[in-house]
Amino acid sequence: MKLYNDSSNDSLSEPLHISLRKINRHLERIILFDRDLPSRSIIARNVLGLIRAGGKRLRPMMTIVGSRFGQHAESNEIYRLAAALELIHVASLIHDDILDQAPMRRGEPALHYKTDVYTAVHIGNYVMCRIIELMTAYSSEVEPYLHNLTSVTTAQLCLGEYQQMQHRFNFDVTLDQYWEKTRNKTAHLMASCLQLGASISKADTDVIQQLYTFGDCIGMAFQVHDDVLDFAQSAAKLGKPAGTDLRNGHITLPVMLAMEHQPIADKLRRLHANAPATAFDEAVALIRESDALDRALEMSNRFMDQAWGITEELHSFPASHDLQHIWTYFKNREQ
Repeated sequence: MKLYNDSSNDSLSEPLHISLRKINRHLERIILFDRDLPSRSIIARNVLGLIRAGGKRLRPMMTIVGSRFGQHAESNEIYRLAAALELIHVASLIHDDILDQAPMRRGEPALHYKTDVYTAVHIGNYVMCRIIELMTAYSSEVEPYLHNLTSVTTAQLCLGEYQQMQHRFNFDVTLDQYWEKTRNKTAHLMASCLQLGASISKADTDVIQQLYTFGDCIGMAFQVHDDVLDFAQSAAKLGKPAGTDLRNGHITLPVMLAMEHQPIADKLRRLHANAPATAFDEAVALIRESDALDRALEMSNRFMDQAWGITEELHSFPASHDLQHIWTYFKNREQ
């Protein structure tokens, strides 16, 4: 079974020739230049702390790469948009951690552990509201895409979370429902980063759509791998018990594939929110011993193959090499 290699965390910024320092400056400015937010407030301190804790900055870099397919690559507005899209991701992680009752984030206590759930919810809500406020102040060049960013993108993230909550311990969830939830929670934002970067830099409509498809495929593959790692890696590497998604009632692709074996399905259907830890431990072991993880990774590889096809279709653009770097970054995390 091929898995992502945790040691492969090299930044994309060097091969893409993108300044992470510049992205981080724009992220901080969004918070520091909010006249209504006291700089010493608990909101400002914690959001800046989340920004300064780092991160791969995949989404802002994808936004910048998207702009390279148009006429106005890497303008200040592109960087501002890239920072706004990253903050949408940051806000979603705050809410994710609360819903999943996750104690850690990037090796540090999750925000709702540093503060409390009530405060963390408000901080996440502030970030989303700040993004909407920022986007409404953008120039008329950005306005045609404002609805996509502030309404569609944020709404789909929320819908993905709702779908996940709605189907807790629902072992009859369908594959179509899983793909829809995965697209809403993960892939749409990645795809929108490339799409919006290209749109604002006046790329051709067909190119914009191809970039969206590339980002969608990468995002779907990324989430499937994440779902596999939740079972395949050790608790020490994960920083949480293996199978945490299942323990929280989230029915992911490996679970669905494992349930095609009736004895495993019978065991899994007995799980519920108050089931003992030993029952979940047994379920994780059964899924690991089945062919479900390998089959899930095969599905992930199909998305990656489709994404590579897009890079070949766009080979006439110099920026197609940047897409190949993004593709290779994800592909090289396999071992």
